[in-house]
Amino acid sequence: MRPILVNVPSKLLFFAALTLAIAAFARDLIRRRKDPAASWTSTPLYLLIGAGVVLYLKADTLFPDPAAFSHPWTPVPIYAYGVMLGTSLVVGWFIAMNLAGKDGIDQQEAGTIYMWTAVWSIIGSRLLWYFTTPDARAIDIPMVNQGGLVAYGGMIGGFLSSVYCCRKRGIPLLQWADVAAPSVVLGTAITRIGCFLFGCDYGARTNLPWAVHFPGPNPLAPHGSPAWQHHVANYGLPHTAAQSLGVHPTQLYESLVGISLFALLMLIRRYRTFSGQVFLGWVLGYGVLRSLIERYRDDDDRGVYNVVGNVTLSTSQIIGIVSVVLGLALLATLIRRYRRDPASLRLWERVPEPVKVETKAKVEGGGSKRRKRR
Repeated sequence: MRPILVNVPSKLLFFAALTLAIAAFARDLIRRRKDPAASWTSTPLYLLIGAGVVLYLKADTLFPDPAAFSHPWTPVPIYAYGVMLGTSLVVGWFIAMNLAGKDGIDQQEAGTIYMWTAVWSIIGSRLLWYFTTPDARAIDIPMVNQGGLVAYGGMIGGFLSSVYCCRKRGIPLLQWADVAAPSVVLGTAITRIGCFLFGCDYGARTNLPWAVHFPGPNPLAPHGSPAWQHHVANYGLPHTAAQSLGVHPTQLYESLVGISLFALLMLIRRYRTFSGQVFLGWVLGYGVLRSLIERYRDDDDRGVYNVVGNVTLSTSQIIGIVSVVLGLALLATLIRRYRRDPASLRLWERVPEPVKVETKAKVEGGGSKRRKRR
């Protein structure tokens, strides 16, 4: 467990942001002297805002003065979960852009859709975490770097955002879904490594050889890991224990699921016969496997409900079961549609719309007529 990867000195971060802001401004100034029509970039402003935020948080002032630097500043922690989340978004970006180009989607439009999908994925995952965690506070919702993102909440938020963005841009949703699905599953695998380092989403107690023992109170986690706290409160673990009881590494289970599904989806892309197959491979595969992994989890931040009698299901299991049922229904619908009209569902083979070509021809024809008149 390593919730904080590194502590960055606050004063060094402040001066680095300030220096980069000045350098970026000087670069824009030199470029405008060479080309007065060149526009100013927003990079210096963003860097100045970043430096101002550090100054305000660490020195409690918006205006630098000698007194603000006379006392030591606490360092800025770089959380493992936040790093892994950011890494997953960057890796997902490159994958989505590459697949979008192969499937005939304009990469600029794909980039915009990906950006909004990522934003609403984070919002959705935090909202579902808030509604399924009994002691969660609304003020903690923006603190994404400290963990607490529910995967299915992010998937629902991202899906709704994709529906809106694709409709607005005239891009078939199934075409985009087949591009985005591999990015989602690989991003999940990377993010779960952050969960493992942070210590959240831990599993149930076990004596298996690969059981993991999370630490008790230590300099990186003064109150102990979430698993240690849970075992002290519920399973009689002594407060003096140096580590938790052995638990299933469910975070790593889900990372393996994500990597395996990514390989499967890329294989499906290679041999697919109609659009939607890659997306459904993710929906059905993740729905089943995530529901199985939930049986081995024991954390409190997932929402557990009594369904019938003594049968309990977590929030993710309920959503997973519903998604599998809906996925099977969609699969049956797409198969029937493909049998009636195969070409209508092979969206990655679409050619440019003839309207654009015709418009271009008219413009060129009009230009040739004008040239003849001259």
